[in-house]
Formats: sequence, C-alpha cells, structure tokens
Amino acid sequence: MNAPVEYRIDDLARAAGTTTRNVRAYQERGLLPPPVGKDGRASIYGDVHLERLRLIDALLQRGFTTAHIGDFITSWETGKDLSEILGLQHAVTAPWAPEETFEVSRELIGTILGTDSDELVQRLCEMKLVRIDGDTVTFTDTQLLASFAELHEYGLELRTLIEIYAKVADRIDDITGILITAAKEHIVDEHGPGWLPETSTEIADTTTMLEKMRELAVASVHSTLARSLDVTLRRELGDYLATAAERERARANDSVRPGE
Repeated sequence: MNAPVEYRIDDLARAAGTTTRNVRAYQERGLLPPPVGKDGRASIYGDVHLERLRLIDALLQRGFTTAHIGDFITSWETGKDLSEILGLQHAVTAPWAPEETFEVSRELIGTILGTDSDELVQRLCEMKLVRIDGDTVTFTDTQLLASFAELHEYGLELRTLIEIYAKVADRIDDITGILITAAKEHIVDEHGPGWLPETSTEIADTTTMLEKMRELAVASVHSTLARSLDVTLRRELGDYLATAAERERARANDSVRPGE
C-alpha cells in the first residue's frame, strides 16, 4: 500500500493548479479541513486537501462564490460521518489517471522538444499536458512523454505525435461523456435532480457506485480498444500487403520486359 502523499502549501497549490494565497484564503474561510500535521513551522496537507481544492475549483468555474461554497459544504457536512464524506469526495474528485510529472527549466526545453519547442509547449499547454510556472515547464504525463520520445527515435515527428494524441483524446472525451452521463442519469432517475446523499448508507452506496463506474469505464475502454486494435491492424495489414504484392508484381514485370 502506498504511503499517504504529503504536501507543503506551495506543493499543494501547484498540484491543484491554484495559488498559495488562495489555499490560505480557503483555509481561513473554513473551506479546507485543518492540515494533517506540521513539519517544523510548515503545515502539512494531504490528498484530502487536494481533492477539496478540486471540488472548490469545479464549483467556482460554475459561477459559485466562495461564500456559497462555504455554506454548501457546511450545511451538507453537518451531522455526517467525516470519513464517509471524504470517501465520497475522493470518488468524485480524485484523478482517475495518476499524475506522474516531470519538470524541466524553460532554457533546457529545447533539448527535449527540439527547435520548435516554444510552439510545441504552447500546443501541449492547450491540451493540458504541460503546465508553465515561471521558468519551469512541468509535463503532467511522464509516461506519455516517454512514449513520444521512443516513437520519435523511429523518425516520427513530435508535432505529428502530438496531433495524433489530440485526435485520440477527442474521441476518448466522447466516450467518457457517455459513461459519466449514464452515471448522472441513473442518480437523477433514482433520486431526482440535485440530490445529495444524506444518510450513511446513501453516502456509502453512492461512493461504491462511482468507484465501480470508474473500474468499469477503465476496463471496458481498455478491452474494447485492444480488440479494436487487433481488428484494425489485421485489416490495415491486409490492405498494405495487397498493395505491396501489387508493387512487387509490377516491379517483376518491369524487370522482365527489357530481355523479352
């Protein structure tokens, strides 16, 4: 089992895509739970705080004020078991894909992305695959970056690889929209719009349902993609080999003609 992640306030703000000033303000207004501990004079935060910041950000983007968010959190949490609330919060706001980041200074980015690094960094920023913080460029998906680098060694241009990923990501967004909408519609059909779980049983059942939906989504997309790759590869390979056979036949005919 992995050890709990610990953040100092600067690290927490960076991971949540916000500022240290905002974190302090949210804490003063009671939107964040107390720190989990101290390291000398520095407060230590955990994943619970990161998930709460993501929840706050999602509500702010929908036009809610921090006062509204504070009232909502306080009124809903009153009388409920904290561990169950945090479990539901985790199921809703925790990333479904773990983030493994890689940081590099702006002056060295060209050694990774080449002469078009500025343009490529901008495109990656638009795709949420890169964050820029001052003179530091943070790649948010180390595994994807490694795959780009390996395929680049086979002669594929980074620009081409990035655009291929963008096309795939667009289609994955459509798939996730179908899955999340199905979960939402199930909740609305069962309880009506705007429902929030109230009892311990409702909180636990909703948490379990969302976690099962997460598992089903990942498993179904993975297996379906694997089968589709097999079918598509066989079809494309057949077409490619048919073209290659025609090419070889034409080459053989051309080599025969001069000596006829």
